[in-house]
Amino acid sequence: MTTRGYRSGAMNPAQGKPRRWLYRFCMPGLIGLLLFSLLAGMSAPVANAAGTTYYVDAAQGSDTNPGTGETAAWKTLGKVNSMTFSPGDRILLKAGSVWNDQYLDLHGSGTEGNPITVDRYGSGDKPLINFGNTAVGGEGFGVRLRNVSYWEINNLEITSGQHATDMRRSGVLVVGEGSGAGDFRHITIRNLDIHDIFGTDRRTGGINFHARGAGTAPESTWDGILIENNTITNVADTGIQTMTDAFLNSAWTHKFDAFRGVVIRGNTVERIHRDGILVRAGVSPLIEYNKTKSIGEACDIDTAVVNYLDNIAVVAAQWAYYTTGAVFQYNEASDTRMLEGDGQPWDFDVEVHDSIYQYNYSYNNQGGTLLVMNNTNNNIFRYNISQDDLDGNGAFHLVSGGGNLQIYNNIIYRSGTQNRALTHASNTGMVNYTNNIFYNTAAGQYTNSPRMTYSHNSFYGANANVPSDPYSITGNPGLVSPGTATGRDSADGYKLLPSSPLIHAGIAVLDNGGLDYFGNPLYNGAPDVGAFEFQGTVTPPAVLFQEDFEDNDYAGWTTSGGAWSVADDGTKALSQNSGTGEALAYTGDAAWRNYTYSARVKLLNAFGNVGLLFRYADASNYYMFRLNDSGDKAELFKKTAGTLTMVSSTTTSVTPGQWTELKVTVSGSTVTAYAGGVQLLQWTDTAAQPAGGKIGLRMHSSTARIDDIKVTE
Repeated sequence: MTTRGYRSGAMNPAQGKPRRWLYRFCMPGLIGLLLFSLLAGMSAPVANAAGTTYYVDAAQGSDTNPGTGETAAWKTLGKVNSMTFSPGDRILLKAGSVWNDQYLDLHGSGTEGNPITVDRYGSGDKPLINFGNTAVGGEGFGVRLRNVSYWEINNLEITSGQHATDMRRSGVLVVGEGSGAGDFRHITIRNLDIHDIFGTDRRTGGINFHARGAGTAPESTWDGILIENNTITNVADTGIQTMTDAFLNSAWTHKFDAFRGVVIRGNTVERIHRDGILVRAGVSPLIEYNKTKSIGEACDIDTAVVNYLDNIAVVAAQWAYYTTGAVFQYNEASDTRMLEGDGQPWDFDVEVHDSIYQYNYSYNNQGGTLLVMNNTNNNIFRYNISQDDLDGNGAFHLVSGGGNLQIYNNIIYRSGTQNRALTHASNTGMVNYTNNIFYNTAAGQYTNSPRMTYSHNSFYGANANVPSDPYSITGNPGLVSPGTATGRDSADGYKLLPSSPLIHAGIAVLDNGGLDYFGNPLYNGAPDVGAFEFQGTVTPPAVLFQEDFEDNDYAGWTTSGGAWSVADDGTKALSQNSGTGEALAYTGDAAWRNYTYSARVKLLNAFGNVGLLFRYADASNYYMFRLNDSGDKAELFKKTAGTLTMVSSTTTSVTPGQWTELKVTVSGSTVTAYAGGVQLLQWTDTAAQPAGGKIGLRMHSSTARIDDIKVTE
């Protein structure tokens, strides 16, 4: 065994053979000058106290030295622990140094603008603290900050290896407890490499903030925590967490606000036996630009902690608990394991309110995409991309007792063997799915419930018909190259092609955050569906035919039956005035094949009907989409060799005397029909289709007016 100890990626020779099932998964004049100087002096901040810089060198230092110079450095961490430091002091550890079976237990507090700093000096590897099986009060740690404020810990490597002794162990432990507990401020943990640390309960792991108390001592709280650019690997129990014993002590009052001003940013957390990043009792924490991978598993684990770890039933990657106003953004989570439950990358857990997940990317997480627990309310999940998250609990798993939830402008992509439901509802609050893309080439149904709404979503692939979304779009969404992302920053395949039918097809959402997943401003014209707001100019379709009858003429139309004329209805409109028999009119070019045909229509009598004819070959062969006031129906017909057959219908409100825009898009063998801008029907004709491409109008025993006819290609 080397004196250096072992580093990330290396196996401690004393570890022995890892358990097979775990091993497998393995960031101008004198007056003016004087006046300027006076004003500058008035506005300048007060100069920081210089403090004292102390040096520690494991190889060349001596604890008999004063420690105040590189050539007079201390040797051991025990010497550091014997000191009480003052505002502005710096403790610098020599790069490349190794301290085995030692730890830092730091004393004293800085002040605002004058924190106490731990950092490295010199060149080489980060100073390594291998605290081994050491303990204070039955608890092991590499660095501890107890009942102190204004500390910054930077650029260290921390490990403990594996030991038969069962006890709590943490890489960095920040704790408030005992008679000195109270309100603590400004703790920064930055650029640490923490690995191979194993403890045996919920309050152990990589970086732990823990509010503890003793008897009647004041309850501890924190304000101003920055955990930034750290790497945490192969740790049990949790990667990064905040925790308060207010959950265990009914006399304590800070279940929701023990931690304020928390920022967890740019960290990489991998191979963690339980949870990746967990914020409890937080007020408006910001969790961003973090990456978690292989949460719920860890390699190279010793049998000493197996019994405890085997009892872990549920894990999640990045989540909050008893927290308000949390923002999780620009994060990536992959390979979260589903044990007995959960297994999601994201989770609005118990008593999480007014919180947001946005601009995050997840893939290959066994439990699905989002978990929403009970006693949650007013949370938002928006502009996230999920690629091939598995479906142990469905894409969105909402348990009983959840509150109101907004899910909008996300992309859920499935291409594997998933077969669980993509969406769920709670049994209490309302969940609204809006402007999302469900790209499902696997399986799985969509839930319908009085406790949920769908609006302007794109459903593509398996089980795409969701009757409860009156504005659904079920054709190919026109993504650049879905399924090709390899990380959060390589998701351009989920942008919309210029030809995508989802451009300008969404509905505006208030307080939408102002940006899409890719950082583009919202909105570029009408809202788009999905996580990308198209930034280009949409080329308008070519106009094949247009008629508004303002010339008081309908020349070019061939009519059969009815009494046709141009009438004044605010503007000029074509009017059919006979209420008996079939009235039919047609125009256009038989060579037209794939096009969109729209017109405004108004029924003039109750129980009447009026429809658009398309791919009209002759009076015996065409398609028709119509509104029917008798039964409030939208109906799609096909007429072949003189036989008229209804092929699809749905209920919709039909109001005589009211203008409604009808629109049909015919592409290949698929017909999509809209009324009032809402997609109502989509049907694919598997039989021979009419050869003609003309357009027309038809009604039976009904009077109606038609205006603003347009055909585009």
